[in-house]
Amino acid sequence: MTMTQIWFWRFLLTLCGPFFTRIHSSSLLTANNDRFALDLYQTIRSSNEENIIFSPLGARLVLGMVQMGAKGKAQHQIRKALRLPEDSTGEEFSALKSFLSAIPPKRQEFTFHLANALYLQEGFLVKEQYLHSNKAFFQSAVKLVDFQDAKSCAEAISTWVENKTDGKIKNMFSTEDFGPLTRLVLVNAIYFKGDWKQRFREEETQPMDFTIKDGSIIKVPMMRMQLRTKLGYFTHSQMNYQVVELPYEGNEFSLILLLPEEGIAIEEVEKIISVDQIQDWLSEMREEHVEISLPRFQIEQKLDFKEAFKALNITEIFSGGCDLSGIADSSDLHVSQITQKIAFVINEDGSEAAASTGGQVPIIMSLDFNQFVANRPFLFILKNNPTESILFMGRVTNPEAQKMRGRDMDSL
Repeated sequence: MTMTQIWFWRFLLTLCGPFFTRIHSSSLLTANNDRFALDLYQTIRSSNEENIIFSPLGARLVLGMVQMGAKGKAQHQIRKALRLPEDSTGEEFSALKSFLSAIPPKRQEFTFHLANALYLQEGFLVKEQYLHSNKAFFQSAVKLVDFQDAKSCAEAISTWVENKTDGKIKNMFSTEDFGPLTRLVLVNAIYFKGDWKQRFREEETQPMDFTIKDGSIIKVPMMRMQLRTKLGYFTHSQMNYQVVELPYEGNEFSLILLLPEEGIAIEEVEKIISVDQIQDWLSEMREEHVEISLPRFQIEQKLDFKEAFKALNITEIFSGGCDLSGIADSSDLHVSQITQKIAFVINEDGSEAAASTGGQVPIIMSLDFNQFVANRPFLFILKNNPTESILFMGRVTNPEAQKMRGRDMDSL
């Protein structure tokens, strides 16, 4: 190689290096996000027998809020759980900021509301640098309250969350949630509403058998539709299962559904899910004509992440004497509670009850189609397609655990 060629390649690397670094950083962030999502899912499912819904993105954000003000062992535990490199300089928070900025709260195709807040006991002086960084990276609020007045705290925080989520998430806290030792409470609430790219027709919804986890059979309102979408058949450890993608209008979000074959317990499939497998699903699924049968369901769940995070070895922030001096100078400051609440609805229109816009998408008629019949427990992942990030993850073991408001079996 001549000296001219060497200088040319050096110039090219200098010019394009930052671009490739950003691509690598973004893909690494997505992979780490997914790994954290699966780690957290495994801890949550181990203590929950029924339906599950949580947001790994929301959990990552609240941990990021703490990590920004943590030092020493507390910071190390969080960074390890989030799979962040010890020598990183904060670029992962810049990537999160870019991701959040890329999702507007409202568009014609979807509504996405994210509410993050850190509530601190009055008397602590919050550092200006922390306030600035927290707002810049996490779009979150930092508020001082008196936890001794539990009733006022519960009302104030619940009202704030309700306002931030367009009234969709109510009564997040009660008086029993706070006590004289409460110091720091992290709040995360997420509301998503989207319309299917191709909607289910309500007249096609009929009562159908659903086999719940204990083997008993219940009747549920089962939606049906034929469409062309991505479908895959997979085998792992002699277990077969189907994966199908239901895109939302605008193609920015998709619901991924995983259904084990009959006779395979949902827990057995949950144990073997990995980031590599999810990537295989997304790359190997192919466009097919599919007949989908999917129950209407609603899951509203409030999770205290304290025990789940402890299972991931994040313990220091919950004990007195932990170093949160980046937030405030006090040896008494520790996290009392990290709470997330999500309301998630699947119906004919999409992910939340909405008025019909008129007009129907005709059913695709085909003599050769695959079937995806979710008449037994299944897993779901709601992802943002441009970033491949997991927004929500969960399972449905009993669609009737929480009746759809005004649209239950009696309405059929």
